Amino acid sequence: MIVGMSRVLVFGPKRLLGQVIEEVQRLGTVHIDRIEAKEAPAVQPLQLGEEDTKTLQVLERALARVDGLLGLLPPVPADPGPPPADSSLEAIDAETTELDRRVRDLTRLRLELEEEHQLIDSYGGAIRVLSPLLSALSGSQAFQTIGFLLNTKDLTVVAALRNELVKATDGRVEVVSRIVDDRRIGVVVAFLRPEAERVRAVLSRVGAVELRLPARFAQEGPAETIATMQRRKAEIPAELERLDGELRARATSARPSLLASRAWLADRLAQLKVVPELAQSHYTFILYGWAPTRAVLHVRQALHSRFSSDIVVSDEPADAHVAPERVPVLLDNPPFIHPFQRLLALFQPPRYGAWDPSPVVAITFPIFVGLVIGDVGYGLLMFWGGWKLRQMARAGRVLTINFLSLRFAPQLLSDLSFLMRVCASWIIFFGAIYLEFFGNVPELVAHKYHLPIRPIFDRLAPENQPPYFLSIIAAGIVMIFLGLGVHLVETLRHRHYVGVFESLVIMLGTAGLLLFLGAQGALLPAGLGSSGLYLFGAAVVVAGISLVAERDVIKRFLWLLESTSALGHILSHARLMAFGLAAAALAKAANDLGAQFGTVGVIAAVLIAAFFQSLFLIFTIFGHIIQPARLHWVEFFSKFKFHEENGRAYRPFQKSAAPGR
Repeated sequence: MIVGMSRVLVFGPKRLLGQVIEEVQRLGTVHIDRIEAKEAPAVQPLQLGEEDTKTLQVLERALARVDGLLGLLPPVPADPGPPPADSSLEAIDAETTELDRRVRDLTRLRLELEEEHQLIDSYGGAIRVLSPLLSALSGSQAFQTIGFLLNTKDLTVVAALRNELVKATDGRVEVVSRIVDDRRIGVVVAFLRPEAERVRAVLSRVGAVELRLPARFAQEGPAETIATMQRRKAEIPAELERLDGELRARATSARPSLLASRAWLADRLAQLKVVPELAQSHYTFILYGWAPTRAVLHVRQALHSRFSSDIVVSDEPADAHVAPERVPVLLDNPPFIHPFQRLLALFQPPRYGAWDPSPVVAITFPIFVGLVIGDVGYGLLMFWGGWKLRQMARAGRVLTINFLSLRFAPQLLSDLSFLMRVCASWIIFFGAIYLEFFGNVPELVAHKYHLPIRPIFDRLAPENQPPYFLSIIAAGIVMIFLGLGVHLVETLRHRHYVGVFESLVIMLGTAGLLLFLGAQGALLPAGLGSSGLYLFGAAVVVAGISLVAERDVIKRFLWLLESTSALGHILSHARLMAFGLAAAALAKAANDLGAQFGTVGVIAAVLIAAFFQSLFLIFTIFGHIIQPARLHWVEFFSKFKFHEENGRAYRPFQKSAAPGR
C-alpha cells in the first residue's frame, strides 16, 4: 500500500542550519524538497558561502580518491571502522593521498608485469622463429631486412605478397616465411637499401606492421633476447603473486577505514549539496520536505529534544486531491508482498493517492509463471536456486555476474530468492497437475514399467486444449476487468467524473464484445449475442451522456475503440497457453530424441536429453517468466492508467550505506 505522507516545514535561525541538516540526515525520514515560490514568495533559496564551496570541492576530491582506492584494492570482506572525527577532513585527505600513491605504484607495477608477460607470449614465438633470419644480414651495409607477422595460416597470402614486392623492386627482393603457430606466419623481407621506400609502401598497403623488439629487449642480440624472455616468463608469475599479496595486505588493513571515511565524506558532501534546496529569510532558514505521517511525531520530538524552542516544526497531511504528483511515494506492504514490489521498480511508482498493484501482482504473477512452465523438475531446480540465494543473502554476501555487469546486494538477493521460491512452488504445483517432470519423463517411465499413472490434466492432449484455452481467457477477463474496476473506483474517489464515464464505456463495450463474439463462436449461449449488442449500445449511450461533462467527441470515439483494445488484451493472455505448450513440447521432444537410442545407448540418451533439457530450461526460466510479467506491465497496468499517472519515489535525506557490505 501507499504510505500516508505529510508536508513538513522546519524553521530555525541560520546559526543552527548545519546542525539541523545533520540531525535530519541522522533521522533519515525526511524527503527534502525545494520550496515553491508561490508557497513562500517572501523567501529566497539558500546559497553556499565561499568557504563552504571550497569545502565541497575538497570533499568531492577526497570522495573520488577513496572510491578510486576501493576500486583498485582487492574486494576483501571488511566492515567499516569507526567514523572519523568531524575535524579530520584534512587528515583523511592526507592519509588517502599517501595510500593512493602507494596503491597506484603497486598497481602500475602489476600492470607493467602483465603487459610484459603478454608481450612475451605474443612475440616470443615470432622472435624465436624470425631472429636467425633477421640477424643474418643485420650488419650488412647494402641489404636491409624487415620482419613482420601475418595473422593467417594461408601461405597463398605470402605468395601474393611476394609477387607485389617483386613487381615493386624489379625482382631485387627475397621473401622468407616460417610458421609461428597455428594462426600466424612470420615473414622476413630482404632487399637493397635503396629499395626501402618501395618495399615499405607495399607493406603499408597490405597492412603488414614491422615486428620491432620492445625497448627492454632491443639492445640484445637474438639469442640473448630469447634467453631473457624465457627467464622473465618464469619470473613474472612469482612477482605478480608478490604484488597481489601486498595489495591484499593493504586492502585488509585499509579497507575498514576507507569504508568509514567514504560514508563520512558522502554524508558531509550530501549535507552541503542539500543547502541550495533550502530557503531563507533575513534571519532564518526553512527546510521543506515530506515524511511518512507515522514518522512525523518522531521527527518533531528529536528536533525539539536537541534544539528546544529554537526550532519550529510544522506539518500537514498531504492531500491526494491537490497536486498529488508532487508528493513522494513510499510503498510499504507485508513481508510476503514486499519482494514483488521489485517487479514495479522498473517504472516510476504510482501517483500518491492512487492504487498500489503490488498485492495483486504478488498473487497472480507466480500463478501465471507456474501455469506457463508447469514442470516439477524445473520447479525443484528453481527452488534450489532460490534457496542458495537465500543462504548467500543471510550470510551478507554479494552476488556479482561479471559478464552481465550485474551486482546483487544481500537485500536484493533476499527478495529475489523469495520470488524464485514462490514461483517455483506454483511451477511444482502445476507440474504435478500436468504430470511433467523434465517433460514427459513420468509418461516414459509409466509406459516402460506399465504403471497406471495418468496426469490430472494433460495440456498437450488435443481434447484438453479448448478448455485450457477458455480457462486462460477467463483469467484474462478477470485481470482486465479488475484493472478497469480499479480505475472506476479511483476516479469516483477522486471525483474525476470524465474518468468515471471512460471506465464505464470501456467496461460496457468490452463486455458487449465478449458476449457477442462468444455467442457467435458458439462458446456461449446464442441468446447472449443480443445482450452483448445491448451492452455495446449502452456504452455508446454513456459516451454520449458524458458529452455533457466535457464536449470532446473524438475522446468518446476513442473510448469505444479502447473497448476493442481491451478485448485484445484479454485474448493476449492466450500467450500463457502458447508458451506453456511450447515449453512442454520442447521438453518432450528432448526426451523423445534421447529415447530413440534405445537400451544400448542409455548413456548417450541421457546425455542428449540432459543437454537439450538444460538448454530449454534456460529458455524457459528467462523467456517464459517475461511473458507473465508483460501481461501485468502492459495489459493489466494500462487499464488503471498506471503508466500515465506516475508519482515520484520517496528518497529520504539519510546517511549513506557503506559500499561493499
